[in-house]
Amino acid sequence: MRCICLFAFFFFLYFSLCAQKVVFLGGEQDAPRKMDPCDTLDYTYLNVHYRQLVRKDKLDPDNLTRSNMVLQIGKQISRYSNYTYLVNDSIMTEEMKRPELSTMKIVNNALVRTKKAGDRSIVIKNYPKGQYWVQIPVLLNRYIYTEPEPEFDWNFSPDTLTVLGYLCKKATCLFRGRYYTAWYAPDIPLSNGPWKFNGLPGLILKVEDADRDYSFECTALYRVDWKSPIYLSKRKKDIETTREKFRQAEKAAMNNPNAVIGNSGLVTVPKGEKIVTKILPYNPIELE
Repeated sequence: MRCICLFAFFFFLYFSLCAQKVVFLGGEQDAPRKMDPCDTLDYTYLNVHYRQLVRKDKLDPDNLTRSNMVLQIGKQISRYSNYTYLVNDSIMTEEMKRPELSTMKIVNNALVRTKKAGDRSIVIKNYPKGQYWVQIPVLLNRYIYTEPEPEFDWNFSPDTLTVLGYLCKKATCLFRGRYYTAWYAPDIPLSNGPWKFNGLPGLILKVEDADRDYSFECTALYRVDWKSPIYLSKRKKDIETTREKFRQAEKAAMNNPNAVIGNSGLVTVPKGEKIVTKILPYNPIELE
């Protein structure tokens, strides 16, 4: 089956038109309404919402990026993504059916809705294949990579904590450079959780690293009794890579954003001038 994933395309279309100051001969015209196709991979039977807090800059410890994330759980597939963007896609799909709304108006509406949405990354878990599919935007590029389901070497503890009314048990592990404490609910026998977390005998409702740079806590969960697809979006300009090469590219982009902007083709810089940008904060969740 096919569905439509709109926001990402229009987000870049908007900045492309604005940056290049496109003028259509004969006056202003509406931009063509092209759409990124998606593959429906599964259907959701359980939604688990998480409050995700991320400290992007170690030098500014009180500045946390908050995102309302959702884990859509299906029988074969799960998807962890930003709920605000998920809802925004649905709204844009309906707005596209209204001819009185220009493409720029639809894009502007979307930008207002998602102005402070936070994280735009997506993690899709394929249980039968034991494979993860990860999509992460970095500045003007969007990277995609797959990896085998990672193993978390959990250590169990007798400590307990109640999260959202569920009695949770404690587990800890060192994963890719960060030491995590997780709280999982044995009464919800799903080996799943936010981001890439898995491998516990119960759904992970809360987890954070020792430095509290990354924190995830369940705020709501409910069964889905309507047709809610779990989809995978596609775009021709997506950069398919490996996890290792992505980490190198992300670090390079944060250290030299000028190079990414200049190579994008979206911004034309007059001869003799240059875009002045500073090094961006870099505190990735995976340190190794």
